[in-house]
Amino acid sequence: MSSVDGYGHLLSAYPARLRRTYGPELVATMVEMAPGGRPGRREQLRLVADGLRERFRPPVRRPFALVLAVLALLIGGALGAAVGSWAGTFGYPALPDAQRILPAGEIHADRTSRYVFAGETLQDGAAVRRAVEDSHRQLVAEGWQATPVHLGGLVTGYSYTATKDGVRFDVHSASDPAQGAVYIGVSGWPLRPAAYLPLTIAGILLGMLAGWLIGVALTHRIRVARRPMTSAILAVTGLALAIPSAAGFVVSLMSYLTAVEPTPISGAMMHEEGFSFGPTAETLLGLRVSEWPLVSVQSLQLLWIWGFAVVAVAAVLARRGVEREKLVPTAG
Repeated sequence: MSSVDGYGHLLSAYPARLRRTYGPELVATMVEMAPGGRPGRREQLRLVADGLRERFRPPVRRPFALVLAVLALLIGGALGAAVGSWAGTFGYPALPDAQRILPAGEIHADRTSRYVFAGETLQDGAAVRRAVEDSHRQLVAEGWQATPVHLGGLVTGYSYTATKDGVRFDVHSASDPAQGAVYIGVSGWPLRPAAYLPLTIAGILLGMLAGWLIGVALTHRIRVARRPMTSAILAVTGLALAIPSAAGFVVSLMSYLTAVEPTPISGAMMHEEGFSFGPTAETLLGLRVSEWPLVSVQSLQLLWIWGFAVVAVAAVLARRGVEREKLVPTAG
């Protein structure tokens, strides 16, 4: 009976490059060193721990391998944050109808899954004031937490905010002296749910873990590739292509998490139209991407897909050289 029989499942903790070459020897050594040749739980756990440690260990004395693994760690953390924050958006509540609190008339409305808007133009200033106050009384009666009606501020009219069940309404009015008209508008959007931040943090940690493991595995694969330089160049190029998306997403996420009022209309809300891994409209506007030569908003938001595709090609090309592994001694 082979020494691997009964203990082969423990080798799953080791990366494939070591299982293929040293698997039977690792188990045989454990059996030989165990009292009576019967490894106990302590010996088996030690073998598993050694295997997991090898999965996290990049090639030693290879500065390039360390740089590549760190890049994969950071990009993986950013992608994990994107997935986690996207999962957090499923906690957004459904948005109520914003038109119902306006006077009956010619109402202009717009609606998406993350934003509702309704507005109406009136010719009577007293009427619009009554409309604002009536809407305030209506929402308070429905259980909304509303601020007092305020005159002035950023707009020359009446305004207040109301929140309920994770939804915020901004009601405001503004006058047009040139036309003698008064405008009343209602904007609504979901507030950030309680689970949003924990899911984002969990995504960051899991993404960093996955990124480091993938980066380490890729560097070991490149080390034994038939054309290591080609695979290395492709891997670095792919990660470099993903950096703008990762950096842009992190900047946008920090802006959203720290903003006092991250309204969708400002372009600050994350994943407004589904999963995204890149800068939001607000960040792109701040960077003036539209003025950059040879760069479009669409290409910048899709760079990470091309980058990951190039990294996959590097891994496939490096895979073809795994037979050299027996000729290349394991570092460390």
